[in-house]
Amino acid sequence: MAEKDIMRSRAVQENFHYEPPDREQCARLALELGMPYPMAVLLRQRGVRDARQAEDFFNPRLADLPSPFLMKDMDRAVALVIQALRENWPLYIHGDYDVDGITSCALLSRFFYKLGRDTICYQPDRLTEGYGLQAGFIRAHAPVQGQPALLITVDCGIADFEEVQLARELGFKVIVTDHHLPGDVLPPADALLNPHRRDCTFPHPELAGVGVAFFLAYGIRKSLIEQEGVDKEKTPNLKQLMDMVAMGTVADVMPLTGINRILVRAGLEVMNQPDCVWAQALQEQQNNFTGGLFTAEDISYRFAPRINAPGRLGKPGLSFHLLSTGDPVKCRQLAAQIEAVNSNRRELEGMALNEVLAECKEQENAGAAAFVVYGSYHQGIIGIIASRVVDRFSKPVVIFTDDTSRDGTIKGSGRSVAGVNLYDVLQSCADSIIQFGGHAMAAGLALNKKNLQYFTALFTEAVAAMNIRGVDNAIIQVDYCPEPEEILESEFFRHYRKMEPFGNGNPEPVFLFDSPGFIETGTVKNHLTYTLQSGGKVYRGIGFGMGEKIELIRKGPVQLAFKLKNTVYRGESRIELHAVDVSATP
Repeated sequence: MAEKDIMRSRAVQENFHYEPPDREQCARLALELGMPYPMAVLLRQRGVRDARQAEDFFNPRLADLPSPFLMKDMDRAVALVIQALRENWPLYIHGDYDVDGITSCALLSRFFYKLGRDTICYQPDRLTEGYGLQAGFIRAHAPVQGQPALLITVDCGIADFEEVQLARELGFKVIVTDHHLPGDVLPPADALLNPHRRDCTFPHPELAGVGVAFFLAYGIRKSLIEQEGVDKEKTPNLKQLMDMVAMGTVADVMPLTGINRILVRAGLEVMNQPDCVWAQALQEQQNNFTGGLFTAEDISYRFAPRINAPGRLGKPGLSFHLLSTGDPVKCRQLAAQIEAVNSNRRELEGMALNEVLAECKEQENAGAAAFVVYGSYHQGIIGIIASRVVDRFSKPVVIFTDDTSRDGTIKGSGRSVAGVNLYDVLQSCADSIIQFGGHAMAAGLALNKKNLQYFTALFTEAVAAMNIRGVDNAIIQVDYCPEPEEILESEFFRHYRKMEPFGNGNPEPVFLFDSPGFIETGTVKNHLTYTLQSGGKVYRGIGFGMGEKIELIRKGPVQLAFKLKNTVYRGESRIELHAVDVSATP
């Protein structure tokens, strides 16, 4: 096998990148773990070197989460909440309108409800109010003079200096919980939880906003039990809130490593329980869902777009109510409404996408290192369009459209690529921007329309100066080149499933078969279908959108890059090979 590995590393097509593993080290790890050799290859690629690290990777435990009080200001935040609970202050939760913000609101709403307290939760209208803590909401709910109230922001607030100051002046006690990168000046909150604070030593800063909200709930519960003497059984079961953490973390494309891996694995377990009524209701609306356990991939491609859709079109309350109610009948009604809104969102996206892609192609032909596009697009879909552009061109982009709430102002949504910190780039363009916020890979901003040309020059020059070569989407990273019998057997797949959840930081492995022995090939619409045989069993495969590859297969030997999938067909679980690419053998 060692010689074959070396041979394959030299003989794979140019659009595949494969580095053969260290056979001796992988064989040693496989023997130590009692696992198939390919599993040792995949584990070493993820930094696993011994049995102890493998145990941590395969079995992430909630018991291994760090103390919430390692986060700066957690003690102050928890003390304020407990005082508010004891003295019966009104509780307000203000979040963002995307999946991370909505799940954060739902998590804390459900948490306080379990403690016997109602909350007023709010997500702004993207179209008329925009992102961030809203002064209108603060004024509308200002506490009666002399009677304190508690305002908690989730997934927002770190850039809202004036709004936090206003809330304090009107009598609110304010806790900001956020994960977006802070500026040089922090808002004057009573407590500010953000693992990206320079003075915060929390061991895993790459939390989603819902992750920060979860650790606040964790800290409150811990203090209620240990300091206030509350019976443990009378406090909320944090495990029951993990579905929200999984949703927000995966949707916000946080790294699924370390603490996030623990949180998401636990959240998927909750989502797969029959009493997770919101997930069951959304599933019932999807005719193309074939069954089986929900995965991080389902969050990314099935659930998150639907939860996001109402917020994109100015109706975030629909998704919040779906996630916060436990009534199955209401969940079904809300899921049906959300499905209709999502269909509308897809129509709007389709109308704008071709125009934007054509404009970006022109800019690319002109030598642009990054793209800036302005047009009459629906405000709710420019972020999705920006993501599609990055997928297609692998270059940073900002898509602008008119701000319907402010004359002469345009709103933008930016997405970036590995190696280009979008937040840092926007900081270098600050002279042309009214306001902006976000993180390395995604950001939102606003500027005067008259400054668009100035911003475009600054933005593209800043990216060009980085001299970062974009990731070539044509290059497919191959994890391992096995013989079919190495991975198409139950023992390997039993261990393989433990590697989930896959996502950012723990990508789904790509395998490469050299000259696979296809039994049958065909097409369904524009999709490639095929079957392979190994160990006396026949395995089905599909290549979505790859129908034209059938001619390549018919002409001669090919290399098949694919991912292993566990699918359910007519109630029966089976292994399928989902093609990533098919290329002629060199």
